[in-house]
Parts: sequence; structure tokens; C-alpha cells
Amino acid sequence: MQLHSRAAYINQLLVYTLTMLFFTGSIGLGTVWLRHEISLTANNNKVVELRIAEVERHLNEVNAEIDSASTPQELSRQNAGLHLGLVAPNETQVVRFAEQPEIRLAAKRRSEIYADATFVPVIFRRERVR
Repeated sequence: MQLHSRAAYINQLLVYTLTMLFFTGSIGLGTVWLRHEISLTANNNKVVELRIAEVERHLNEVNAEIDSASTPQELSRQNAGLHLGLVAPNETQVVRFAEQPEIRLAAKRRSEIYADATFVPVIFRRERVR
């Protein structure tokens, strides 16, 4: 009878040990998989950051080319080279605005949208709860 109870105890211990090994192994496997996913995401982020830096660098180069081609001397040279016959505007032809043009154009657009709209005031009345 004692041999039987000792075998039952050993079988039970073996089952618990195998269960713990399986549980610990699955946690370890999950940790390795999670670290791998983090590594892949970090590598993708680096690639995206490098691409953003490349696009910004290219944009700065294009802006520099536009700025150099927009100088008055360069415009005069291109006008003479292409025989366009353009002349520079005099000061009476130039209109300068004090406010920002974006705000002015937005206000103008709003006034066009709401020109024919009629507004009715809304009155909120509070009812007493009895």
C-alpha cells in the first residue's frame, strides 16, 4: 500500500513538473517572439526616418534652387535670354497688405459663403422640474 501511494506522489510530482516546464517554456517563447517583433518595428522605424530625412534634404535642395532662380537678377537674365520683353512693375502697380494674406483670403471666402444666409437667433428656455 505504501508503494502505491509513493508512486502516486511521484506521478503527481512529474505531472506538476512537466506542467511548470511547459508553462515556463511558453512564457520564454512569447518573450522571444515579442522581442523579435520589437526589433522588426525598430528597424522599420529607422528605414522610415531615413526616408523622411532624404525627402526633407531633397525638398531643401529644390527650395534652394527655386530661391536662386527667383532672384531679381536671375529673372532679368532669363527675361533677356528668352526675349520675353517683360519689364519690372513700378511702385504704383504693387499693392501691399498689412495683414497676412491667408487670413484675408479666408475672411473673404467666409463673407462670400455667408452673404445670402439669414441667421435666426436661438433662445434656450429652462423648464422647471417639479
